[in-house]
Amino acid sequence: MVGDNGHDSLTARIASLEAEIVGLRKAVQTRTVIGQATGLISAVQGCTPQEGFQLLVRMSQHHNVKLHTIALKLLDLSTELGPRQAVRAVNTAPEPDAGPPPVVEWPGIEVVNAARRLVAAYEAAQHSGQDRPEVRRQLADQVESAGRLLAEKLSEAGWLTPDPGV
Repeated sequence: MVGDNGHDSLTARIASLEAEIVGLRKAVQTRTVIGQATGLISAVQGCTPQEGFQLLVRMSQHHNVKLHTIALKLLDLSTELGPRQAVRAVNTAPEPDAGPPPVVEWPGIEVVNAARRLVAAYEAAQHSGQDRPEVRRQLADQVESAGRLLAEKLSEAGWLTPDPGV
């Protein structure tokens, strides 16, 4: 029979192992995201995975963002804009010997957030099930407003050029 001290040390050991499992799961997820972003960069830039990883590291350092975070943002942005535009958007990191990087805000997060707002407004309008015209009109206005905001953010980032025919 285990005494009180044995039970306490067993409980502590179980808690330690559970914490280790959580840490390992997080590490696997982090590495997966970084690996996907590295592959995306390699495919778009036509470089080796090692060069893609180094570019991702330079992006992370340039934007002063954790490697996992910039990788996740790149993957999110590639879903919204496509892989080439996403890599171009975050690849503002200078070459390693180019001196101190200029302070530049990454516009991609504003574009992604505006796109998410548009999707949320559209889904709300599609799934509202409301028969009242004023509710439908309000939801349609929200979709239109979110669309204008997305176009504005895309233009500000230089990813959308104005249509000369408009």
